Amino acid sequence: MPAQNPNEAIRPDFTTQEHENARQKLIDEGFNADQAARSLSALWTLTNNADKERWALEQRHRHEAEQREEEEQEERRQLIKDEQEAARLEDRKKNKNKYAPLVRGKVPSDPTIIPAQYALRKMKAGDYCELHYFTNKGLEDAKVSNLLAEPEALVMLPAADGLHSWVPAAAVKDPKSAPIVKDENLSWENFNKAAPRMIASMKLHDWPDDRVDMHIQFWCALQSHRWRHAPDTLKQRALLLYQSQQRCRWHMTIGMAQSWSLEELNQDLILEAREELFNEKRDKDTALAIQQAAATFVASNQHLSRMPSQQVATSQKCPYPPAEETSYSNKKVRQPRPLAAAGTLPCCTVCLGRNPHRTVECAASRTWDNQYETFAERIRKGLWTKDGKQICTGWQREEGCTTPKHDARHVCSGCGAATHGAQRCPRAQKAETIDTVQS
Repeated sequence: MPAQNPNEAIRPDFTTQEHENARQKLIDEGFNADQAARSLSALWTLTNNADKERWALEQRHRHEAEQREEEEQEERRQLIKDEQEAARLEDRKKNKNKYAPLVRGKVPSDPTIIPAQYALRKMKAGDYCELHYFTNKGLEDAKVSNLLAEPEALVMLPAADGLHSWVPAAAVKDPKSAPIVKDENLSWENFNKAAPRMIASMKLHDWPDDRVDMHIQFWCALQSHRWRHAPDTLKQRALLLYQSQQRCRWHMTIGMAQSWSLEELNQDLILEAREELFNEKRDKDTALAIQQAAATFVASNQHLSRMPSQQVATSQKCPYPPAEETSYSNKKVRQPRPLAAAGTLPCCTVCLGRNPHRTVECAASRTWDNQYETFAERIRKGLWTKDGKQICTGWQREEGCTTPKHDARHVCSGCGAATHGAQRCPRAQKAETIDTVQS
């Protein structure tokens, strides 16, 4: 390649004295002086044209190399820029609060409602969530847990589409945390505070308007029900139990053919809820009565065992001295109350036995004396025949059924007769009493 640009070269004058030797060589070959000068000029032109082509090719290669170098440098600069942008986006994703847009506004007077991360995840997904998380106690617990939780801790959970994804650990219900209050055990005061807060959370997380309106109508219907302010507390609690059961069932059947709306209350199911609470209360009262009677019986035996044998015999003959034998005959002496016997235990509506056990969950296959197969069975605290027909639990009481019209059958859960209930069934264990001694 020529050292200088051949395009800038000037053709020499080959007729001058400077090029006499070159001309002489051509003259010796048979050219005259003029032909020799023209030949040298033509040869120079050919050589210069070849140099121009080589020069142009080299310049083109050099330009392409420089262009490639510039492109590579630009790619390196873009790669660094992309890496910096990716790092910035990752930082924004990890530390959302750091990059959250600033809202210019006055400090609100009302406290901001921030439920637990677990409740927020449920509301965002449109799943069932307990009202406890929106009560004052639930919000206070959420405030403490949000301050203690590690924001970077993640756990893997399955999503609605079956794929697994990482979610913050604070958004997962901790099995070791304090137990929540179930909806049916809430007070009406807490219910009235939690329901509007959950409605606001539904709207915040873009629940469909028809679902939000359905919940509003559902909870308003419960508030306006005639049992809401009834003197019977079981009736008031029955509304809360109905609310808990049906709202949970509604979430479980979303998207199925069996789905329904919560707006219209089902009075039959409300009656069943009240009956379930009544049976639960009766079982607790029965267990408490047995416990108290047993404690009294044990205490009386211990008292008699500490007395001398002669005094025990005397006390058994005359447990209380007559009023005229006291030294304070001029004063009014309170006569002792007669000894009271403990009441008999009601028989179980399944096995017909009166022995202490969890009657509402009795799963016996034969009666208490093992002579008959049981006629009924307990399914979710209700009474059902073996062929799948519901039996009225109120009919089994001494006074019979006091509930208005319903679909349950008025037959004995012990033998199937329609003339009596379980408490009057001839197969039932005979009533026995526990004698107690009061001291």
